[in-house]
Amino acid sequence: MWDPGGAKDIKSKLYIILRFLRMEQTFFSLPMAYLGAFLALRRIPSIKILVLIFFALFFIRIAGMTNDNLADRFIDAKNPRTKTRPLVTGVITVKNAYSLIAIGLIGYFISAYFINIIAFSISPIGALVIMSYPYMKRYTSFANYQIASIQGLSVMAGAIAVIGFHSPLYIIFHIPWFFVFATIFWALGFDLYNHIPDMEYDKANNLHSFATLLGNKALKFAGLNQILSVSLAFAGDIFYKLNVISYASTALHGTIMLAAFLLAYKGNFGRAFYYNIYASVVLALGIIIDVALGFPVL
Repeated sequence: MWDPGGAKDIKSKLYIILRFLRMEQTFFSLPMAYLGAFLALRRIPSIKILVLIFFALFFIRIAGMTNDNLADRFIDAKNPRTKTRPLVTGVITVKNAYSLIAIGLIGYFISAYFINIIAFSISPIGALVIMSYPYMKRYTSFANYQIASIQGLSVMAGAIAVIGFHSPLYIIFHIPWFFVFATIFWALGFDLYNHIPDMEYDKANNLHSFATLLGNKALKFAGLNQILSVSLAFAGDIFYKLNVISYASTALHGTIMLAAFLLAYKGNFGRAFYYNIYASVVLALGIIIDVALGFPVL
């Protein structure tokens, strides 16, 4: 059974850690952070800021994913789909996990500090949202929106990183909100591709998601969220007066999401989930190129 965090074959320790952290999934959030940075500034940000954004997301990814695995290790051990995860098999120990969380949080806060004072001041909010997620799904289906909001926060974080020290109203005005919410609804859709295969198991263990809440209507709900996401992204293209490259990338982004939905409809949730990495890269890259080249608006 498909599991993005499983490691059936014991290879190198580095391989096991990368599978444990699912580092490839950084490409869900990193392109969106860069989208926020380029769009807020309307020009190419400094290399220093782009590198610091990368490190901030890299380190909080380490902390958040390790915390998620740590919180769920006993649940994962009973689930046939997740029983090969390294923290379950013991290849990575609980002590290792706490060390990774400490490294991740320290690296995240240091990166935020060197970005700017505003980024550093609000960095605990991002950490709280990320670190509390695995516990929220014990209580509410809206935990799906919590984890989706992490992707939306990536867009905000990228914008705040380049805006720098300004008044709250100035910062709020320059955050590309259409893409913040488009990202949240997009992420809610693909996150359900993780939960629908575990629907019956989660019900039996009193874990909450929109999959357990909606049953066989959960996939339609995922699709509706992604339709809303694409609609908001097109609205953002219009509102921020972007050019044809952005419109084309938004259309391709939506096409990839449709392909992912059809894969999920056929039961191939693994491929459907990872198709959304391509969707993220395509959307962000179109806007980044549009802004970087400075095309005149339509």
